[in-house]
Amino acid sequence: MQAIRRRYKKATSTRRGRIVLLSLLVLVLAAVAGGIVYWSVYKKQIIREQLESAIRNKSKGLYIITYDSLKLDEVAGNLSVSNFSMVFDSVRFQTLDKSNDAPPTLLRIKIPEIRVTGVKTPRALIENEIVGSTLLLRDPEIEIIYTNAGKDSLRSTPTREVYDQILGNLDLIRVDSVMITGAKISTRNFRSGKKGIELAGTDIRLFDVAIDSVSNLDSNRILFSKKIELAVASVRWASANKLYKYGADSIRLLSDSKTVSVGKFFIEPQLNEDAFVHSLPVQDDRFDFDVNGIRISGINFLELFNEHVIADSVIVRNGNFRIYRDLNIKRDKKNRVGTYPHQAIAKLKLPVQVSRLIVQNAYVEYKERGMVSKQSGRVKFFNARAVISNITNDKAVIAKNGIMTLDFHASLLNKAPLTTNWKFYLNSNRGKFTVSGHLGRVANAEDLSVLSEPMGPARIEDGDVKSLDFSFTADDYNANGQVKMIYDDLKVAILDRDEDTKKLEKKKLISFVANIIVKKSNPSGRKDEPRVIQVTNQRDPNRSMFHFAWKTLFKGIKESAGIKK
Repeated sequence: MQAIRRRYKKATSTRRGRIVLLSLLVLVLAAVAGGIVYWSVYKKQIIREQLESAIRNKSKGLYIITYDSLKLDEVAGNLSVSNFSMVFDSVRFQTLDKSNDAPPTLLRIKIPEIRVTGVKTPRALIENEIVGSTLLLRDPEIEIIYTNAGKDSLRSTPTREVYDQILGNLDLIRVDSVMITGAKISTRNFRSGKKGIELAGTDIRLFDVAIDSVSNLDSNRILFSKKIELAVASVRWASANKLYKYGADSIRLLSDSKTVSVGKFFIEPQLNEDAFVHSLPVQDDRFDFDVNGIRISGINFLELFNEHVIADSVIVRNGNFRIYRDLNIKRDKKNRVGTYPHQAIAKLKLPVQVSRLIVQNAYVEYKERGMVSKQSGRVKFFNARAVISNITNDKAVIAKNGIMTLDFHASLLNKAPLTTNWKFYLNSNRGKFTVSGHLGRVANAEDLSVLSEPMGPARIEDGDVKSLDFSFTADDYNANGQVKMIYDDLKVAILDRDEDTKKLEKKKLISFVANIIVKKSNPSGRKDEPRVIQVTNQRDPNRSMFHFAWKTLFKGIKESAGIKK
């Protein structure tokens, strides 16, 4: 009996153990099933709460996100979000602004569709990580708002902290490629509300995107990626006074080749010449530029995102540069000392280091309406080529090479070859520069009357200008140098504006006297040495550097011809 009882107790114990194990298994299965059901039913709510909490906590409560729908297919590894929106909390911004913790830029983002494919962790958002194949953002609208606040108030590009805020508290993101298609990007000023640039038709592709503690320390990554390709159909913005529209078309950026190309860049005045000059209270230049085939090579993109411009070369295939000024409009009283090109570069807020800027084929025109003649004269340069070297305000670079140079070659009036060389001394505190040049033969000096009549006013009736050589050294206040003009049989006519006809008429008596004074040739005789004129000139501080250089040259030309006034 005892043996039977022992066998019965053992069997009962075994059955109880099986029941307990079975019960535990049922409970585990029930828990798993319950978890699966709970996740399936409430996953969207969980993800929404996690996303909203992540963004709000990471951005110090500054950003709020919303979206219409979220679809997650754990089996296929796909995630899609529709009508995603991220906006900043203006009340929270004001709080951060008062404590000087506000960011220099704010973002407002709307994305109709976000798709992630090849997600390797189905509960990625809950686990604070996303690992996938591709991330697509279709037709996003991104507004960058400059606040001019916080410790980096002068920045024009968003800081890395801003990107971190957008990403929330995700510990790991790895995506083979991120594609942004049809983006519209715009900027505006937070304080004034004024709109800045507008980029339309923007496509961006980021390759091998990784965000984690290790990748964040990788100095070779730009926007968290190993490689960037960017294409922009057009960029537009207006000048503050609305007199100009600026734009660029067909922009392409390739980070692996360190290049940026621009199909066209333009500065387009919004008023015709007469309306433009009368829209301003004082005299000013009217610019009308269009430049084609721009290629920037050797760009340091890492430094560019830190607002430091470094490039090996900028090449412009061709362009048209037209400038107009009406001398009949009253001048301002502004002192322009300290505004020479190299001085303006030194004052730029961001560091610049460009080895060479090359313009291969350009048309340059300066048009001026004279005070006496009331007519417009045009100085035209055809087939212009220019090379500017060592464009920089970097003190370390200047310590090694303190001279920026400009070599300019063109055909003046499509009649005579002209070459000039400019040297700008970057470490000079008085704006020192030198300029030298050579103008080839103008066989028919009458061709120069298109300049002398409206600007003189005088007409060159005869002569043969064989060459013109000049060199000056100048600074903010003075210029001195020499001019040598070789010519034969020069004859001029002095003009004046007839009050009745409003036309320029030859003043016979004055012209007769002028031709007595004018030295008809240089050299005067076959055995004589050519006259070399030593020129000194004092700058009008109200005028530009190019006006100063031209007036110095013109003074030397007149004195070479025997005209002292």
